[in-house]
Amino acid sequence: MSVVGKREILSRLMDKSPHESTSLVITPLEWNLEKGEPNGLDEDAVDVRLGSRFLVPRGHFCESLSFPKDEPKNYYKSTESIEIPFDKDIIIPAHGTVLGCTLEYLKVPIDMAGQVLTRSSLARRFVTIASAPWIHPLYRGCLTLELANAGSTAVRLKVGAAIAQLVLSYVHPPPILAEGNEDMIENVYCGPTSPELPIEPTGA
Repeated sequence: MSVVGKREILSRLMDKSPHESTSLVITPLEWNLEKGEPNGLDEDAVDVRLGSRFLVPRGHFCESLSFPKDEPKNYYKSTESIEIPFDKDIIIPAHGTVLGCTLEYLKVPIDMAGQVLTRSSLARRFVTIASAPWIHPLYRGCLTLELANAGSTAVRLKVGAAIAQLVLSYVHPPPILAEGNEDMIENVYCGPTSPELPIEPTGA
């Protein structure tokens, strides 16, 4: 697996039209005008920030959930949708879980895939942040984040703060799209701008 480096990330962000299948879009970005590059850009990753919309479970509806037989709506039946202003905090209780999303809207190139990794400063506080573990080529939208506090103390997370890193890898060979469908998206999670519940399974 070959990880995409800073120079290629910048080239895909700046030198290609957003409409090209090989372009990378991450928006909004905070730019460092002195360096001529986005803040939070490392040699092999890009920071993503916590968005303002959340789905918060309000107690369990059932004692257990059988995957994949049980419908996700059973588990999430008592979930509450909330929005927290920029620069304010969401509190995740000890052993609590919340669905959040990235502040950034992404467009992944056709020849790349990605992962979102928890920042080490959070992991050492026993907080894990994940997106459903693989981001496929041509994905569009904000990423739903599974936020879990495995520690014994409540944790405050600030909306708009960098909380995870996006790592991109090349796909060899890239997918082949039908002629005239260079920008077609074929995915059940398409263009979300807020956290999404699971799609109900189609089979046992």
